[in-house]
Amino acid sequence: MPPSPLERKHSFKDRILTCVAGFGAALVLGVVIFSVAKSRGEENAAPLPDPAAFQKEKERVYATIVPDDEAGFVRKPSPKAGEWLATYNEPPQALEKYKQQAKVKPTKDRRTIVLQPLGAFNDEQKKVLEAMKDYAEAFFQLPARIEEPMAFPPKGMEEDDALVRMIPIGHRRAGYDRQYNADTILEKVLKKNLPKDAVVYLGITMQDLYVEQLNYVFGLGSFDKRVGVYSLVRYFPEFWGNERKDGDDVLALTRACKVLNHETGHMFGLKHCIFYKCSMNGSNSLAETDAEPLHYCPVCHRKLMWGLELDTVKCYEDLGAFYAQHGMKEEAAWTKDRLERWKKVLATEAAKKDE
Repeated sequence: MPPSPLERKHSFKDRILTCVAGFGAALVLGVVIFSVAKSRGEENAAPLPDPAAFQKEKERVYATIVPDDEAGFVRKPSPKAGEWLATYNEPPQALEKYKQQAKVKPTKDRRTIVLQPLGAFNDEQKKVLEAMKDYAEAFFQLPARIEEPMAFPPKGMEEDDALVRMIPIGHRRAGYDRQYNADTILEKVLKKNLPKDAVVYLGITMQDLYVEQLNYVFGLGSFDKRVGVYSLVRYFPEFWGNERKDGDDVLALTRACKVLNHETGHMFGLKHCIFYKCSMNGSNSLAETDAEPLHYCPVCHRKLMWGLELDTVKCYEDLGAFYAQHGMKEEAAWTKDRLERWKKVLATEAAKKDE
């Protein structure tokens, strides 16, 4: 629900206390700003879609997907209380609508995914960054590179209220006493440093992020500005005051890859997916995020094929090799199975063209 005019007039302290203490564990994975709506309040206050028309559109899209393409995916069930689709109105974005809406595509001179570290990273975190670069190249089949780290917060913005807010003492975790505004990072830090060869420019930080009206976000990406920012800090158990256990490193990398393909998907024009359980699903909690798959569904996969002119077979081959290299056994097995089914889909479509 959007904030009332009275709530908008609350002091900074009241707002942060409401977000952290009252809003609990709520988060947004992939709230998209700029061209989508003038404000998050306007977007969320939009009238609910007609349920019959909504379901009819979903069934129309499902009918276009052949069994081999759908195998291994789960159709999105009705949301439970507290989940993303129970909270936010999300109109369906079929492939046809995507083709009308997508604004960012690679060009001959602008086709590199550029990762920009914001602030310091330790050796373990640098390894995650390197893995994210490799993952971006496999998933999007575009060259990627990591820029030299940028001082963060930037000089002169250390105490800027538009960038930094203090967290009340009773709500701090792991010594983190402040958060950084993701909107401000996009507008005042990343946009002015956008490399000429970058199709998208992704800030990555170990600092905690937020946007107004919410207590924190994992990431934020723009549909048309070619900039996005992600925080990895909440993906590590130390942030939550927990000790490391077996599998935590793989879980952290899985989460990092998921936020990368989700936010970068937004930057290439994909909206939240309402058709299948999919990495492009919106998420209202870390548990909901972890329950979503790392891969794109058949609908979102087709969007990426069209938008990036993707070599889909090589994409799945490269992803399978990446998952195997990094101990992501379930993802590697799923991708191997998906690749064989996808080859059948391509063969069937090629045969139909030849008829």
